[in-house]
Amino acid sequence: MLVMSADRLSRRRMLTGLSTVGLVSVVGCLDDSEHLTIGVGPAGSRSHQAAHALAVGVERHSNQLTLRIESVGPSAERLYALADREIAAAGVDNTTLYRASEDCGVFDLEALETVPHQGFAYGYREHYWLAVDGDHSTTPLSTAELIDHTVHPGQPSEPSRLVTEQLLRDAGLWERLEIDNRPHAEVATAADQRALECLLAVQHSGQQLTSWSAAVDEAAGERLAAVSVGSAFQTAIDEAPNALARRVAPVGWRRAALDETVDGWAVPLQWLWSPSVDSAVVEELTRIAAEHSETIREVDPLSLDGEPDSLASGVIEELTVHAGAADAFSALSSHDSDWTEDHAAD
Repeated sequence: MLVMSADRLSRRRMLTGLSTVGLVSVVGCLDDSEHLTIGVGPAGSRSHQAAHALAVGVERHSNQLTLRIESVGPSAERLYALADREIAAAGVDNTTLYRASEDCGVFDLEALETVPHQGFAYGYREHYWLAVDGDHSTTPLSTAELIDHTVHPGQPSEPSRLVTEQLLRDAGLWERLEIDNRPHAEVATAADQRALECLLAVQHSGQQLTSWSAAVDEAAGERLAAVSVGSAFQTAIDEAPNALARRVAPVGWRRAALDETVDGWAVPLQWLWSPSVDSAVVEELTRIAAEHSETIREVDPLSLDGEPDSLASGVIEELTVHAGAADAFSALSSHDSDWTEDHAAD
C-alpha cells in the first residue's frame, strides 16, 4: 500500500496522529507489518520523486514494510520534524545536514536537539561555473579571474546557493565578487542581456539539467563557456564535508558548446533517520534500494544505481550512520566490512 499526503507538518507539533504512525510503529523488530512516514519536499521535488520510487520498490519487494510520504518543507523543517519525532525519515541534501551539525544558518537560531543518523544516498546535484561572454577569447579561465565580475551563485536560500556561497567564502572570493541575487526565473533574461558575467549551472545525478539552467541555454547558449574552479576554490571543495570534487559531464545543453567534462562539485542527497527507528527497518530499506534498484529507477530515473559505493556515497564521515544502514553497507560490500565499527551508533 502506498499512501500519499500533501499536509505540511508543523515543526513543533506534538507526537500524535500521523506522527505516531510514522515513528512509534517502527521501533520494534520486523516480525509484523511496519509503517513509517518519510518527510520530503513538495510534489515534483527530488526528494518527493525519490520517496515515491522507494515506496513502489517497498510495495513490490517487501511483505513487512509500508512507506507513507509526507510533504514537509523546506529541508531544514524536515530535520526539525525528525528531531521532534514527527517523522521517521527525511530526504535531505548534505549541505542542510552539515549546517545542522555545525549549528549554522537557521540552526544557529535554534539548534537541533538530535542530529539525525545518515542512511543511503538517492541522488546528487552537480554544479559548475559558466561564463557568459560574446567573445570566448576573453572568457575567464578560472574563478580567480572572476574578481569584480558580476556572478550569479544561485538563488538565495536554495541548497545549491548555500553550498556555492560556502565554497566561495572558504576560498576567500565571496567579498571580491559582484554577487547577483536575482531568482532563478530571471537568470536566463539576465544572461541574454549580458547583465551577468558568470553563473552557476546545476544538473541532477548526471542525467537532467535543471529547468532554469536549460532556459539559460535557450537564451544565451552560444555565448556560454565553462570556467575552471581554480586552486583556491578546488581546495575549498576538497575540504568541505558536504561537497565532492568532480569532473562533471554536462547534460541537456543544446546550444552551448561545452567540453565533454568540466570542473565541478556535487552535493549528495540522502535519506536521514531518527535514531529511534529500529536498525532492522533501515537495513531492510537499504537492501531493497540495492537489490531492486531497477524497480526504483523505473519510477524515478534520477535515483542512483544499487551499487554499495553509490548508496554510501552520501556519507559525511564525521557524522553518525544509522546502525541499520551501516549493517547493510557491510553486508553488501566486501571491502566495507569496517562500516559498523567506524560509523554506526553505539
